[in-house]
Amino acid sequence: MIWRVGQRLHRDKYEIKEELGRGRFAITYRAANLDGKDVVIKTLNPDLLNQLSNQERDRLKSGFADESRKLALCKHLNIVQVIETFEEGDLKCMVMEYIPGDNLAKIVPPRGFLPESEALNYIQQIGKALIAVHQQQFLHRDVKPENIILRAGTHQVVLINFDLARKFVDNPVSSRGNWVDKFTPIELYSNSARQQAQRGPWTDVYSLAATLYFLLTGKQPQSAIDRQDNNQRLTPPQELNGTISDRVNQAILKAMELKPEKRPQTVEEWLKELGLQTSNFSLSKLPWTQPLWAWILEIMGVLALFAALISGIKDGTDLFKDWFPEKSTPTPTSQPTSSSLTQPQNK
Repeated sequence: MIWRVGQRLHRDKYEIKEELGRGRFAITYRAANLDGKDVVIKTLNPDLLNQLSNQERDRLKSGFADESRKLALCKHLNIVQVIETFEEGDLKCMVMEYIPGDNLAKIVPPRGFLPESEALNYIQQIGKALIAVHQQQFLHRDVKPENIILRAGTHQVVLINFDLARKFVDNPVSSRGNWVDKFTPIELYSNSARQQAQRGPWTDVYSLAATLYFLLTGKQPQSAIDRQDNNQRLTPPQELNGTISDRVNQAILKAMELKPEKRPQTVEEWLKELGLQTSNFSLSKLPWTQPLWAWILEIMGVLALFAALISGIKDGTDLFKDWFPEKSTPTPTSQPTSSSLTQPQNK
């Protein structure tokens, strides 16, 4: 059952406002809570559930719930935050924050491509988010420009739309041709035991590199399926944009190797190959994410420190004068004049 606009869920706690998107496994909606604040509700696609056996359906629902709880543990500034989970009828639902802004898939085309420094900034933020995800023994499995939102009014990007179901159901049309995603590594096209065993952080590394490819060229790379089955060549991004540095060009090609073992095995490793910082990095310290009040407090702190420094210099100067007074110069006394030496005589 597809929810209609105005329908209320979870004991009237949420009201559906619109359908935001429909993927292979899930549907997302924008809804409003009791305070009128926008949220996003994600649930499994009923059309998919109707195609599965009872056993497959139960396995998918259970897996979706488990993965939702795991995602809720991934607390990071660049990861969409989970608010709660609930059941509506026989559907598992996950409520997440609503992030105003556009995704990178919409932002890049009007500009052609992004400057390398801007693109690397976004990749660094998402890379740090993926490190937090992998620390929870969790994979995103669907990293691509469409799933990265640039928060309105900032330079902060947020990773959304974790693929919570691909692990639990095999889509037979996805393995060859009917569904081809240019950002998906070869090991995600099937749920065979062999392919599942090949998945790890390097799986998301491939997709993140393909995303950087798009940001820097405005073009989607050749798909892993076409490269494997049709022996298509992966066009080096530098051939499409001559301003890309050699270092970044080589890092992208290495991370997009078809064989998982040939890629950087962790996001940290790949970020270092890009020349990006992987530790002691706090997005809250970046200027564009600081709220105005934080800026004012920091400026006041700097001014107070400067005033204290000036005061200290002045006090030190006064103390120096007290310890080492200057030699006083005798004040000249008035000399008697000749007229004063002449005393009047009494006659």
